[in-house]
Amino acid sequence: MRIISETGKLVGDGLQLGASIVFAIFIGAGIGYWLDGKLNTFPYLSIIFFFFGVAAAGRNVMIEVRKQLRKDQVKKPDGFSENP
Repeated sequence: MRIISETGKLVGDGLQLGASIVFAIFIGAGIGYWLDGKLNTFPYLSIIFFFFGVAAAGRNVMIEVRKQLRKDQVKKPDGFSENP
């Protein structure tokens, strides 16, 4: 039962990371598009804020990677895996 719950947690973490990547990019591009409409600067702010969204998505990935690395170090402090 523990293997299933750990697998489910990993799947959930992966889905959450994928959703956060997509939403960060869409929110950045959406803000840029909205500002372009308000300031009549299309497509410049859309492009700039799209890249801000990509940077935010990259930041989210780095946070998750660091979290997983810390979790793995706590599980196996000697660095050896269970399977040879």
